[in-house]
Amino acid sequence: MVKSIGTVVKLSVAASALALLAGCASQGSVDALQAELDEVRATANTALQEAGAALTAAEAADVAARSAQATADDNSEKIDRMFERSMYK
Repeated sequence: MVKSIGTVVKLSVAASALALLAGCASQGSVDALQAELDEVRATANTALQEAGAALTAAEAADVAARSAQATADDNSEKIDRMFERSMYK
């Protein structure tokens, strides 16, 4: 009986040590994952800022394109009127 209690105690100590090591390894894994998550968040924030800047630039380009189109339309109308006047002379 004493021998089996000793074996149980030895197995308990070994299991406790193994659980402790597994816990440390798990904490290390959690820390590594947290660091990777922080890096991903930083990258996502940078991408979000760049996307916002790109959207602003695209909106400005759209405004410029609309203005250029309006100027081109006005010029086209003026040319058409000049052509019609020259046809009547």
